[in-house]
Order: sequence, then structure tokens, then C-alpha cells
Amino acid sequence: EEEAYLTMWLAPPGAAACAVAAALQRELSGASGFVRTPRHGLHVSLGPGSESELEAVRERLRGFGSFEAEYGPATCFHEAHVLEVRSARFAELARTIDVQKDLAEFLPHLSIAYVEGRPPQGPSREVLASLRKRPPIRDLVSEVQLCIVPVARGNLFDPWRVVATVRL
Repeated sequence: EEEAYLTMWLAPPGAAACAVAAALQRELSGASGFVRTPRHGLHVSLGPGSESELEAVRERLRGFGSFEAEYGPATCFHEAHVLEVRSARFAELARTIDVQKDLAEFLPHLSIAYVEGRPPQGPSREVLASLRKRPPIRDLVSEVQLCIVPVARGNLFDPWRVVATVRL
């Protein structure tokens, strides 16, 4: 399998969001057909980036400031179980990084597990239904990272190379 990488702007979650993700992953461990997102892979994707734009993005983010976001409830996409992430500031952040970003399709989320193969839906649906009843938690978003992320199936969960970290 050929290696493939993307350069992306990512917002790593804080300790509280990581703790909730880990607890939800433990509950999902009984449902077959899911691969948990490793701790180093937890993130909110803000969109593609490039090293050539780093200084311009750094300048646009000057004075942006950290902000609180809500993580939860749990939900799913076709290929992943996720925590919904809510804060109007996430859209502002994504638009500040990429001034051309189409926010109509921007759905901030934290992927906690990815589907592997074609697992039966029943057990997963039952666990997810109970997880949706949990209230969201609040956590601070204080930095963004420009990362080179492996995207081929064979190296999807390899550690990323952080090119730069920008404090908000």
C-alpha cells in the first residue's frame, strides 16, 4: 500500500475532552468492528494547510485568544463515532486560518473510534444511544497545530509530525 499524507490544521482537545473520549472508548470496546482513535490522534480538524502559509496564518491568529467549546453528545458518521463539538468560535477559527473556507459544510467533531469492516449495527447503536444521554463537557481550546498526517489505511494511526504550534 502506498503511503499518503495530508498537511492539516488541527485543534488538539484539552485534558477534560481527552478524558471523556477515553471513557467513551472504553464503553465502545464491547462493540466489535471499531478501532479506537489513539490519544495522539484526537483532534478537531480545521482544514488543509501548508508550510508556505504558516507565517500568514500565525499573523491572522495573533490576538485570536483561547476559547471554551462543548464536547458532546456522542453521535456517528458512516465511518466513525464522534463527539459533537460546539462553539461559534470554531467556525471563526477555521475561517481565520483559511479565509476562503466554506463554512456550510464545516462540522466540528472529535472522532473517538473508526469503523473497521462491516460490523453489526445493533451493539454499536445500543452503546451510542446510551452515550447520547450524557451531557457535554466544556474544555478550553488554546492552540492549533499544523501537522503532516498519515492517511493511508496502513499508517492511519501513526503519530503525526507537528510542523508548528500556534497558541491562541
